[in-house]
Amino acid sequence: MKKLCLLIKIFLFVLVFFLISLPLSFILKDDAKSYARILFHEFYNQDNIEYLLCGASHVSHGVDGQRASEIFGKNVFSTGTSQQQIDGTYAVLRQAVKLYKIEKVFLELDFAITCAPAFSQRKGFSAEYIVSDNLRDFRIKSQYLLECSSPKYYLNAFLPIGKDKMLTLNPKKLAYKMKSIFSGDYFKYTYTDEKLEYAGKGCVMDSDFIPDGSFSDNKFESAINVSGITDDWKNTVDKIITLCRENGIELIFYSMPGSDFYLNQKGNYDEYYSFCRDFTAQHGFAYYDFNLAKPEVLSLKDSDFCDDNHLSKNGVYKWTDTFCDFFSEKYKEEDTLEKYFYASYDEKMKSIGERIFGLYMITSDDKKTLEITPVTNLSDTKRITYDVYAITGSEEMLLAKDSINNTVALPAGKSGKIRVVSYIDGVQENDCRENFASF
Repeated sequence: MKKLCLLIKIFLFVLVFFLISLPLSFILKDDAKSYARILFHEFYNQDNIEYLLCGASHVSHGVDGQRASEIFGKNVFSTGTSQQQIDGTYAVLRQAVKLYKIEKVFLELDFAITCAPAFSQRKGFSAEYIVSDNLRDFRIKSQYLLECSSPKYYLNAFLPIGKDKMLTLNPKKLAYKMKSIFSGDYFKYTYTDEKLEYAGKGCVMDSDFIPDGSFSDNKFESAINVSGITDDWKNTVDKIITLCRENGIELIFYSMPGSDFYLNQKGNYDEYYSFCRDFTAQHGFAYYDFNLAKPEVLSLKDSDFCDDNHLSKNGVYKWTDTFCDFFSEKYKEEDTLEKYFYASYDEKMKSIGERIFGLYMITSDDKKTLEITPVTNLSDTKRITYDVYAITGSEEMLLAKDSINNTVALPAGKSGKIRVVSYIDGVQENDCRENFASF
């Protein structure tokens, strides 16, 4: 009898906990401006989806589904969410296959996702919970949560309230959400943001863009860790291949274009390309890496990006036309790779002419000097010169003129922006700005 009473108490405690935490988590969840919530609401309200684009944020900032659907004559939908890992993509694909008669799956191979740590080594789960929150099939959702982490995170994963679950106590954000709920706007599933526009069918467009010749960074990027690609990633891709084959779905592997500034920073992109090419070939697939596309296939400017690896609104339009044109017919040609793609990224760099793709502008640890490092395909960097300015308020102070030195003293006790104009043989290449503060 005592055991029965104890079980009843435990049951009632769990019941009361969930009755309280479920509405509380709904109120505290900072999702009134979440494009993922809008995306998945639309995803579940399609008559059918024939072409599904899978991956992370590159995919959501990629193909304009409305335009692509018109061109292909098929319903095209993108399911990319921020930092969506390969197991999240597999779970979303399982959900899609259960709901729709998918004909083609385009799987985007972003090296940041491919080279991610093993599932058991994950510590932050914001990206995983965005996916799990939007999976309706309980079996798919449960299996995903059990496999995406080590057991010590299971309790947090299944509770409505927990770490990395987009919960907020910010009064402004809570007031905004409550207002949107009471006005009914929250349930209209419309997306409002000053710079971002949800264009429908999983596509997000950014009105921000990088002015041509202004790519810069204030910290060094690390090389791509191809040797760190885990069995988790490989095994999950195997599962995706099996799922597609079992359901008669054509699977296409591709990589979206990043900026040449971004790829040159890495210094070893060809290692990643070679891995993907060989891995997909071993499984009987071709791999289409549009970072190696020839100019007649795709030509992007800095302003076609909103940051170094995501497309701006104008870039989305260009990429959509390229994507639809290429995957309508061209990829079926026997000589596709040789005809439309360089054999390596190194070959591409040698073919496009001498350029400075952007600048590293890094303040020293003692905040007294600035070091400039060009990201370039020039073999002789002595041909590069710099004009350097310190901008503090309305004042622009010249620090160096037509200088070959890449280390410049900063004005003491100042803060603002450093402006560096770079030249090759006296011809301007870049005009870049980064924040600085000196002692």
